[in-house]
Amino acid sequence: MMLHMLKNDLKRNRIITASLCGFFILAAMLVSGAITIILTLSGSMDTLLASADVAHFSQLHAGEVEQTELDNFVRENRSLVKAQQTVELLGINGANIYIGGREQSEADSLMENSFVRQNQQFDYLLDTDNQVLQVSDGEIAVPIYHMQRYNLHPGDKVQVVDGDFAKDFTIVAFLRDSLMNPSMINSKRFLVSDGDWELLHEHLGEIEYLIEFQLHDMSRIQELETLYQDSNMPQKGTAMGYYLVKVINGMSDGIAASVIIFIACLLVLIAALCLRFTMLTTIEEDYREIGVMKAIGISNQNIRKLYMVKYTAISAFACVLGYLLSLFAGNLFTANISLYMGKGKQTIWNWLLPVTGAGIVFVAIIIFCMVILRRFRQISALEALRLGMAPDKGSRTGKYTLSHSRIKDVNMFLGVKEVLEHFRMYGLLCFVFVLCTFLMIVPVNLLDTLESPNFVTYMGAGKCDLRLDLQHTPDIIARYKETEEYLKKDGDVSKYSALFTCTFKVSNSEGTYDNMKVEIGDFNQFPLEYTKGSAPQKENEIALSTMNAKEYQKEPGDSLILVAGGEERQMTVSGIYQDVTNGGKTAKAILPMEMEQVIWFTVNINLKEGVSREEKRLEYSKIFHPAKVTDVTEYVDQTLGGVLDQLRLVAKSAFVLSLAVAALITGMFFKMLMTKEAIQTAVMKSLGFTVNHIMK
Repeated sequence: MMLHMLKNDLKRNRIITASLCGFFILAAMLVSGAITIILTLSGSMDTLLASADVAHFSQLHAGEVEQTELDNFVRENRSLVKAQQTVELLGINGANIYIGGREQSEADSLMENSFVRQNQQFDYLLDTDNQVLQVSDGEIAVPIYHMQRYNLHPGDKVQVVDGDFAKDFTIVAFLRDSLMNPSMINSKRFLVSDGDWELLHEHLGEIEYLIEFQLHDMSRIQELETLYQDSNMPQKGTAMGYYLVKVINGMSDGIAASVIIFIACLLVLIAALCLRFTMLTTIEEDYREIGVMKAIGISNQNIRKLYMVKYTAISAFACVLGYLLSLFAGNLFTANISLYMGKGKQTIWNWLLPVTGAGIVFVAIIIFCMVILRRFRQISALEALRLGMAPDKGSRTGKYTLSHSRIKDVNMFLGVKEVLEHFRMYGLLCFVFVLCTFLMIVPVNLLDTLESPNFVTYMGAGKCDLRLDLQHTPDIIARYKETEEYLKKDGDVSKYSALFTCTFKVSNSEGTYDNMKVEIGDFNQFPLEYTKGSAPQKENEIALSTMNAKEYQKEPGDSLILVAGGEERQMTVSGIYQDVTNGGKTAKAILPMEMEQVIWFTVNINLKEGVSREEKRLEYSKIFHPAKVTDVTEYVDQTLGGVLDQLRLVAKSAFVLSLAVAALITGMFFKMLMTKEAIQTAVMKSLGFTVNHIMK
């Protein structure tokens, strides 16, 4: 009997049933899909880092390195350090690199490209199967970032040119780099053979060193970093620990997963409201039949069972189908993860947790149905048989009359009167439209924010036309003075400001000292956006990046002990800002310094109106070589390229989904309305109202 009633009901309400089923499918699919993305991201990242045998602590250094000093450091800390290697990075200016047969060089790229040999102990460069790469003379393995950006294929060419010297390479593989994979890290490694590396080294390029350590116990990474920096080891560059590597690797896809989870939660809420519409419509249609069943002695519990069979069957079918579809939809959203990190090891949790997600949606639907069906207790058999429809409890008839209304069009007046008298019912529809608009706008606004030229101020960099970065070189002081003199005389420059990065000791909660990279300069010329507080204005004030503020548990107004000029200074935290540069751990202050302390400097430049940014960028790139000159409008796109691609896909999906949800929920609402007001509509027709009048 139950099966027979279910079939008849499904046939009678095909459109509503299909719409409701569609909502449940989407909700289950997105919940399961979001869980799949998180699991895939975690598993793929762990597999990549394990396959590459990633370094636990890495220190980039521009300058000379004495390996014997490093060997002594390792011997002194044998209980802490398991292995150490020094990687030579042959940095080649982008203007000398041509990729994929392109006519234009890499001069306009933000990325600092280095040519390397395969490592021998750990931190291996991997192919797209996560196997350790080996290349022969004349061959090259190119980072996946470049493959994706330039649509490269095996067999394409890479050419390195410098004057009369030219070396052609054939791309044989695309590499995954456990340290430098994400677009947020603006350093990339190209793998060549030992012989080709020596050949390039003879003709061009400058050597930088990546000093890497592996530890017996990864929980002691901070201890090693402090010991290393206190021992005056080579450290003219950025340092990265294992956990920071994991955060940066997961950031791009993690943001997309967060947005999808947000969309899934909204859709579950909309599906619940949609279910309410459907069930109320069904109860309205079956009101007389419910009265008959009550009159012949069928209990409320048994009547609820008749309806629960239908919604249990629909939700079970929808959640199973939603889970199955999530397996395919998940591939769409995890394609970027698979490309950059490969597929992680599949465990039972990769299947169990997404199924659990769909199961939670199913249970939520059933509980919601049971709550709604409790209203059967309020239905009177006599009233149901006499009226044949539910009494209108929300109506406030008589309050609005045509004679006292400014609206003289009868059809328009009756429509407005209907909304005002049943505001609770129409307000629910309005709330659904608000949710749909929210669902549509939030991902689009997030994408728009990230693509905005002003977003650079949320990344730890000031908004300007051009940005000049010079890492540590033996003649960095002379280079800066030459740069400053040139900019002073350049009539195309409206203003510029230099910021110098130095390392200072800061006291931590344990009473010991850590090293902190602090940027010194005038922060009013090219201001940042601060999440809390403001830029430092006095010598005793310091602004911290979000990561440093969390690590040292500081808020604006708190104190921080910093060692400058050989003496301790009590600094007051003036503000907190977000930063994705230099590992996210930076600070800004106005402090006395010696130029010999400078690790690198940055110059923000604004040009006069009408001056071509591209022409100036090319001019400065030649004059200030090896400094990196970047058009800031390109800075965000190149740094957040992976995040933007993921968010564009999510935003488009959310936009289409919102329109579909709004259309379906409106259709279901009108279906309920026509059922509820069938008698009233018939009366209006008998009074002479035409179909067009009623539609209006």
